[in-house]
Amino acid sequence: MGARFTLRGLVIGAKPHRDQDAIISILTPNLGVISAMVPGAKKHSSRLASMATPPILADLVLTDSKGFYYLKEGETVESFRGLYDSFDALTCASHILEVVRDVCVDPESSSILYPLSLYVLYDLSSHPQKYRQIVAAFEWRVMDALGFAFDLNECDCGKVNSMPTRAFSFSRCRLYCSNPACVAAAKDYRYISLGCVEALRYIRTAPLERLSAFHIEKYVLDDLCAVTHQYLCERLEKNYDRMSILDTLPPV
Repeated sequence: MGARFTLRGLVIGAKPHRDQDAIISILTPNLGVISAMVPGAKKHSSRLASMATPPILADLVLTDSKGFYYLKEGETVESFRGLYDSFDALTCASHILEVVRDVCVDPESSSILYPLSLYVLYDLSSHPQKYRQIVAAFEWRVMDALGFAFDLNECDCGKVNSMPTRAFSFSRCRLYCSNPACVAAAKDYRYISLGCVEALRYIRTAPLERLSAFHIEKYVLDDLCAVTHQYLCERLEKNYDRMSILDTLPPV
């Protein structure tokens, strides 16, 4: 075994290995996503078992053996316990972790998404009732971080009408007004409310600790969730459907 070293990282994934072990994926601020073996993780008596239960922020002691890491010690910094009190929040956290695992492909992207992921998971754990707008805010900021920024400026036709909606063009990645010619140019689009436009603008520039600190009507939130999720799925070319189960549950 190589020398020990310590890092703080966010465990974003875990998969079984052999009979009693697990391999965890750790999002770090500087090294990207790294994998580490957790010996005996599936044993209830293991002191390292909690390190293989994502999401968890922990201080980890690792050893390097021929380019592969082994977890020797782990101390929890944040367990996001509030997630386990809400099926909605836990489902959304699973969606967030799936996206993070897919897009954190190098140290540069990981350094940007590490603080975003931490803030969003903590916010979701602390305010599970706000799960819809927290996820929408996360999805929108991820797109900006990955270079898929959407043009939120007004339609450039110079004749923006007074209709309280805008055409959100998924194919053109910009807004169009409701004039017939502009709507035709938008091609693949969805009408969204002006309140949704303002929410998207707020999310883009808000500090992380205030990312979901906005109040909107339900119809605006419906718009927001629909466009951010579709935009994410189309840009990443994947149907993220973990949260679809929430649409089948009766209201509480």
